[in-house]
Amino acid sequence: MRALALLFLLTLSIAIGCKAQAVGEEEERINNGGILEKFESELTRVVDRVSPSVVTIFAVQEVEFNPFEGFDLPFRIPIEPFRQEKRSLGSGVIVKYEDGKVYILTNNHVVEDAKRITVRFDKHTEKKARIVGTDPKTDIAVIEVDAEGIKDVEKRVAKLGDSDKVRVGQLVIAIGNPYGLERTVTVGVVSAIKRSIGITQYENYIQTDAAINPGNSGGPLINIHGEVIGINTAIVASGQGLGFAIPINLAKWVMEQILEHGKVVRGWLGVVIQEITPDIAEAIGVKEGILVAQVLKGSPADKAGLKVGDIIVALNGRKLEGVRDLQLSIMKTKPGTEVTLTIIREGKEKEIKVKVGELPERIPGKPKSYEGGDLGLSLRDLTQKEKARLGVEGVLVVGVAPGSPAYESGLRPGDVIMRVNYKKVSTVREFYRLIENLKKMGKAKALLLVRREGSNIYLVLPLR
Repeated sequence: MRALALLFLLTLSIAIGCKAQAVGEEEERINNGGILEKFESELTRVVDRVSPSVVTIFAVQEVEFNPFEGFDLPFRIPIEPFRQEKRSLGSGVIVKYEDGKVYILTNNHVVEDAKRITVRFDKHTEKKARIVGTDPKTDIAVIEVDAEGIKDVEKRVAKLGDSDKVRVGQLVIAIGNPYGLERTVTVGVVSAIKRSIGITQYENYIQTDAAINPGNSGGPLINIHGEVIGINTAIVASGQGLGFAIPINLAKWVMEQILEHGKVVRGWLGVVIQEITPDIAEAIGVKEGILVAQVLKGSPADKAGLKVGDIIVALNGRKLEGVRDLQLSIMKTKPGTEVTLTIIREGKEKEIKVKVGELPERIPGKPKSYEGGDLGLSLRDLTQKEKARLGVEGVLVVGVAPGSPAYESGLRPGDVIMRVNYKKVSTVREFYRLIENLKKMGKAKALLLVRREGSNIYLVLPLR
């Protein structure tokens, strides 16, 4: 009898324990569901608040082409080039409303050379826009629209965040118009910061895995507080989850320059600089800093006494992280401002004061460079000395974006492109003219003759 009583108590205890566990699991499930519902509710609230700030931009460019270009004819045909319209689609974000005007941030490549620009605010409202200013060096543009007839225009202005506080792993939301699908929302995380991919001169990209596609260009990347932290601008064509946004602090600085001066006024030292690689570090015995490879004659750096071989380690007492850090810091410094560079020269540390100049449109003694964003290719003309040394005519590859058509072709910095489909190339303008002609003829690829390390090779460039 005693044994039966003990067995009953044991069974009852197990049953109560199982029930308590089941109740606990149910409570945990309910609590978890509540957390997810709260997250979902907050996410939709943020999107609802920011979406009215996002606009669709339609741009129309007028391009010229000659149907006989690219053909080896025994005679010249006296014909005027044909003109045709090229349409592009992008996104933008409303960042300012003032004096009856709406100001919109977008990418330069969305509106560059546009003959007409139309901005769609919603399915009932479209307005003609005007370019206030553009900056190809960062791929930023500012356009303006007359605010009359735009509903709740003051409430549409986006809140701008602080991109210096962005951290890898934080949640982000991209809003834009990929392939014309208006106000598409994608969610992801910040995959990396301070990225450089070789498509513009000044790069400090935020990398994200939030899906970005053609048409997203110019749209905002926002944080969970609904603040714009970046302007979506680029993708790696052959990859997935590889999108890039211009930090909003940089975009905002460019916008303020454009609104104040009508152009971007940049600080300038007048030096060619490079990172210290492990091989260089072993040779010079210094592991940190930025190596001065060239000082342009008559530049602010030259006047201050900076020399080739100097290693810059700090700016105004702040330790520099690398070439991009110094480049962006000097860019934002007002011309005429005196800065202090801490350098290492012949093993000894010293300070040099430099009066920052204004970056000229054309730097004396430096060959002009061109950017080819759609191909992921950055080129410049060869100097006369380089032509004599190399013994060839062509254009120099100075940058190739990872994952781009140029990268897939096998092109690398330092290559010299000599021919495009058997036609000689001597300037960058000629190169892009031949590429555009091939595109207009419906060609999907271009055959390039390239000089690399003293040898000639053929490469095939996809024309995407």
